[in-house]
Amino acid sequence: MTLLESIIASLLLAVTAVVCLDATRGAAALQRKSAAWTLAVAHAEAELATVSSGDMASRTARVARRPWRDGLDILEVDVPMAGGTSFRLTRLVERAP
Repeated sequence: MTLLESIIASLLLAVTAVVCLDATRGAAALQRKSAAWTLAVAHAEAELATVSSGDMASRTARVARRPWRDGLDILEVDVPMAGGTSFRLTRLVERAP
């Protein structure tokens, strides 16, 4: 193997290593975002269950309940997330007597 072939092989190996490291970094960032969204969805569903049963919502979530029709209400649970984003869960629930 000549010196030129060795340099080209080393360059290709370095480029491949950089691409693999970048893909790993991207996958780790995607996993962190996915974990944050999963927690937000679980929190919103828990708040929805709490409010639907007639209890008070926690201070971390914003809850809006407005009448819709035929004994049904629209219940919106808005859970703030990091970075200024939020997850909103909207459901139709039976109107409380």
